[in-house]
Amino acid sequence: MASLRATHKAQPRRRLVPASRRRKPRGLGHERHGEILAAAKALFVSEGYETVTTRKLAERVGLSQTGLYVYFKSKEEILEALCSATFEQLGRRFCDTVAGARVDLGLLRRLAAGYVAFALENPDEYQLTFMVSHAMLKSPQNKDLDQPFEKQGPGLQAYMAFREQVARLVEAGVVRRIDVNVATQTIWVACHGLAALLIARPEFPWADRKQLIDTLVETLVRGLENPKR
Repeated sequence: MASLRATHKAQPRRRLVPASRRRKPRGLGHERHGEILAAAKALFVSEGYETVTTRKLAERVGLSQTGLYVYFKSKEEILEALCSATFEQLGRRFCDTVAGARVDLGLLRRLAAGYVAFALENPDEYQLTFMVSHAMLKSPQNKDLDQPFEKQGPGLQAYMAFREQVARLVEAGVVRRIDVNVATQTIWVACHGLAALLIARPEFPWADRKQLIDTLVETLVRGLENPKR
C-alpha cells in the first residue's frame, strides 16, 4: 500500500500560460516579419500607437522582447514599415487609376476620387500613415523633390506619382496654368481632409457619402479647370 501511495505521489502542478504569451515555434523570417506587422497594425489601431509597447507586441506574436528586436529595432521602425507599405499601395493605386486614361478632366476626377476611395477601403492603414503623429520617427528618406524618383522614400514617391499626372493636365491645358506642386497639394489636402474625417468621425451625421465625395471632387475640378478650353 505504501508503495502504491508513493507511485501516486502528487506531482507539481504545471503553470498554465495564456495562449497569447506562449512562445510560438520558430518560423521563416519573412513569416515572422509579416506576423509582427499584422499584430502591430491591429494593436496600434485598437489601443493607440503611443500606448503600445514592444513588450506587449512581443507577447502578442509569441516572441520575447529580445526576439522581437531581431526583426525590428524599435516601435518607430515598425510604424515606418507599415507606413511605407501603405505609400507603396497608394502609389500603385495612382498608376492603376491613370492606366489608359485620356488627359482630360475625367483623369482629374479619377485621381481625386481614387485617393478618397483608397483611404476608405484601407482605413486602418490610412489612419496609421496619415493620422498618427510621426514626430518621433527618424525617417532617413530624402525630402528634396528635385531628387530623382528612385532616390525618394515611398511617401514622396507616391506624391510624385500623383504630381506627375497633375503636371500632365497642366501641360495639356486641361488645368489652368498654376504651380504644379500647389495644384497637387491642394487636391491632396482636400481629399485627405474628407477621408480623414469620414474615418475618424463615422458617428457624425454625414450626408450621403457618394454625394459628398462627388461634390468635393467636382468642386476641385471646377476650381482648377482651364476656363479658356
